[in-house]
Amino acid sequence: MDVGRHPNIELLTLAQVTKLEGIAGNFTATVECKPRYVIADKCTGCGDCTIACPQTTLNEWDLGLAARKAIYRPYPQAVPSAYVIDFETCLNTETHFVCERCRNTCKRDAIDHDMQPETKKLNVGSVIIATGFEEFHPHVMKNYGYGTWQNVMTSLEFERLLNASGPTEGHVIRPSDKKAPKNLVFIQCVGARGEGGRPNCSRYCCMNAVKDALLIRQHEPDVESCTILYTDIRAFGKGFDRFVDRTDQEDHIKFIRGRPSKLMELENDDIEIFVEDTETQKQLRMHSDLVILSCAGIPNPGTAELADILGLKTNEIGFFAIGAEEKPIETTKRGVFICGSAGGPQTIPDCVAQASAAAAQASIYVKEDKLPDPEPLIPKSIEAEAEPRIGVFICRCGANIGRVVKTDELAKEAEKFPNVVYSGVALFACADTGQNEIKEKIQEYNLNRVVVAACTPRTHEPVFRQACLEAGLNSYLLEMANIRDQCTWVHSKAREQAYGKSIDLIRMAVARSAHLEQLKATEVETTKHVLVIGGGVAGMQAALDSSSMGFDVTLVENSNHLGGRVKNLHSVFPVHKMNSNPADGLIEKINNSNINVLLNSQVKQISGFVGNFEVIFKSNNGTKNLGPLKTGAIIIAIGTSLFTPSEKWNYDKPNVITSMELENILSSGDEENQLKNSKRAVFIQCVGSRCKDEGYTGCSRYCCPTSVKQAIELKEIGIDSTILYRDMRMVSRGAEEYYRDARKKGVLFLRYDLDHPLNFKGDKKIESISFEDTLLKREVSVPADLVILATGMVNEKEHSETLRQLTKVPRGDDGFFLERHPELGPVETCIDGVFLCGTIQAPKDISDTLTQASAAAAKAGELLNKDKLYIEPTVCEVNPDLCRACGTCVDICEYHAPGMAIQPDGKEIAQINKALCKGCGTCAVWCPTNSITARHFTDDQIGAMITALFEDYHV
Repeated sequence: MDVGRHPNIELLTLAQVTKLEGIAGNFTATVECKPRYVIADKCTGCGDCTIACPQTTLNEWDLGLAARKAIYRPYPQAVPSAYVIDFETCLNTETHFVCERCRNTCKRDAIDHDMQPETKKLNVGSVIIATGFEEFHPHVMKNYGYGTWQNVMTSLEFERLLNASGPTEGHVIRPSDKKAPKNLVFIQCVGARGEGGRPNCSRYCCMNAVKDALLIRQHEPDVESCTILYTDIRAFGKGFDRFVDRTDQEDHIKFIRGRPSKLMELENDDIEIFVEDTETQKQLRMHSDLVILSCAGIPNPGTAELADILGLKTNEIGFFAIGAEEKPIETTKRGVFICGSAGGPQTIPDCVAQASAAAAQASIYVKEDKLPDPEPLIPKSIEAEAEPRIGVFICRCGANIGRVVKTDELAKEAEKFPNVVYSGVALFACADTGQNEIKEKIQEYNLNRVVVAACTPRTHEPVFRQACLEAGLNSYLLEMANIRDQCTWVHSKAREQAYGKSIDLIRMAVARSAHLEQLKATEVETTKHVLVIGGGVAGMQAALDSSSMGFDVTLVENSNHLGGRVKNLHSVFPVHKMNSNPADGLIEKINNSNINVLLNSQVKQISGFVGNFEVIFKSNNGTKNLGPLKTGAIIIAIGTSLFTPSEKWNYDKPNVITSMELENILSSGDEENQLKNSKRAVFIQCVGSRCKDEGYTGCSRYCCPTSVKQAIELKEIGIDSTILYRDMRMVSRGAEEYYRDARKKGVLFLRYDLDHPLNFKGDKKIESISFEDTLLKREVSVPADLVILATGMVNEKEHSETLRQLTKVPRGDDGFFLERHPELGPVETCIDGVFLCGTIQAPKDISDTLTQASAAAAKAGELLNKDKLYIEPTVCEVNPDLCRACGTCVDICEYHAPGMAIQPDGKEIAQINKALCKGCGTCAVWCPTNSITARHFTDDQIGAMITALFEDYHV
């Protein structure tokens, strides 16, 4: 929806690039646009044409699980919302009779069967490819019975059943008899990791299955069991391991390590699965009502053809190839970039980060063609004393709300509330059609207050505020009632009570809306400067990208050199090129740039606000302070620490080292001398990672590939290696293939778990390690001349606490700094103008670190490209007549917004910097004289909600 209404984005649907000519900065792209056969500007999305159409076919959006008409809209929230005719299905063709029922029904005369294809020539500076992936088609693997047995489906088909806007409105049913299944089985790695000719891991499949297993009971409470058959659970992202642990505690969910050998359909269409539990060594015959195949991600069918058109290469698994590992979003052609799953399957947070990174790189070629900022919309002013005229819009949200509560009855009930002059229901209030209806009703009923009962305002309030503004209404005269997240989702099993609570929430929202005030955002100028804190690869990449976009940049580093830990690496996975360190290339570019580099320096003080920060530095020798520096945005890229092994890992023994120490030995060039007495090396994974009692509770992401890389390097100098692992999480580009290559070269992999601790044997040094192998189910002793501890990343409090206090960016309970949103805002923080990248946000490898750095630069650039910023007016204000200058507000505000000021009459009072204030209201609550008002959350507004709740209490 943001794309569809953005003034600087031209959206071409049913379009395909057929030619690309020219060079970076001056490309000419030829685009063929297929006819829609519906005039988009005239279509209102009423759906009368679909009702009239007699011809049906399978719905591609629902993966063939439902039907659609020849004239259709792919899904209710589609952008644009105009309908489209599928001419392959339509009866109104040369080979059929003239139907034209849709055309005769359309009141807007929006249908044109004679519409012709159109060719467009676009002059562009750069190209971004974001073509995604397609799900592997398991019908080619006959052993799973897909396409033959009805109750075997893919994970995406299962997702459509779970989706509230899907063919069953969120009800999970068996295709064979349309009954809800009781026992489900997920089979992982279908068409991945060696199956179906696909060698790679698809990254997203494990967590998708875990999520669906947890969700199933919310949709079908009578589900008895849900089993996940896996090889390795690759929960490699931030918070993923915790999510898996939470799922594992559910009584209906079971994880079994094993791939099925055979599936067989029974007479009642159930599926019997033959599998060996590799951890118990038991042969199992599992009975399942429904089998879900977690299929690999494969390239879209047109990838190879598009690569030829664009003059690009594809990689070994058929996706678009990158030019170099240290440039993860650059293709083999200058000025052409990829993001998301165009280069290989990704998770959503990585897709979003890559998209911003690609935008940062692509913007370099168009920075001279900056478009003017769109003029802000000016709403009509309403008289403060005007009688409230409230419109209530209730969203069905597909079936998310409508399946649990009767939205039509909610609308009728809302009509009875004071000052409500209109109440209606929308299928999706956030869709184009829903937004248009809100704007139309504001005009038709002369509404001066709007209440939307839908989902969370955290993500959707900006959408509805924009609709109000476009209708001429001040956007702060909107109130939302969260009847999805706070009601129908959490009370889906108690529909009567959910209905009563929904009424309460709407009545409270209506009462509050009557007291809403017109507010106006504060304008501030921006300083065209970016401060990057941290001189590792993340900081250097962010600084270079920011500089390339035309901003002045200051890069501050605590140590006496740039490069961080990466500077010390012997080789980089998976390129495996010696003396080819990505840090070296970045340092050279920094030295040849206009970037101001401050070494041996730290941030001492930060004041100001988004677009206008003021920073003072201190040198590490304590001799002088530097600054103040004025900057518009701050990027935090200080990295993190490596776990220091505790006594249980025998780190005090002379032949026990960490993986970083081994890297230093290999980098020194003296490995033959330092490792001359070592013939057998043992790597131990997850040291300080995935541990509840020490280190980091999650996966550190880089350790498994690093150990495989180092084991291969040791093999090349005559040292045999054994890797003791819990799950081999080889999820990076080329990692699974690298893992396979290591096994071919003789690297031995043995599996252990935390329930059976490792037993280190040897007095002066470790001579062997014994443990119970979880697959062999017996005690194994591995001789060791050298033990390498694969230590994870940790962010200990003292490492970053000072900077956290200065920037006010919160940290999670895992110690890492918190992003604004795990998926939609992975490099943004809750502090406007402050961004994150690299391992300070979460552990990650070099490729993902560089991607995040470019993404942070893109977000900072997006902010600073605007000449003016508009600060939220939902802030606190001081009444000078009531303030007694006690200073309580100054002491308690963690954002340092309040300060003491002398009035012209000599009286001292508190003043609040609107640009710094976050509107939390803490000062208003603590003020002893009640002189502070929290705008948009006044006492009258909150009091009206409380009064309304108890007027007619339902719950």
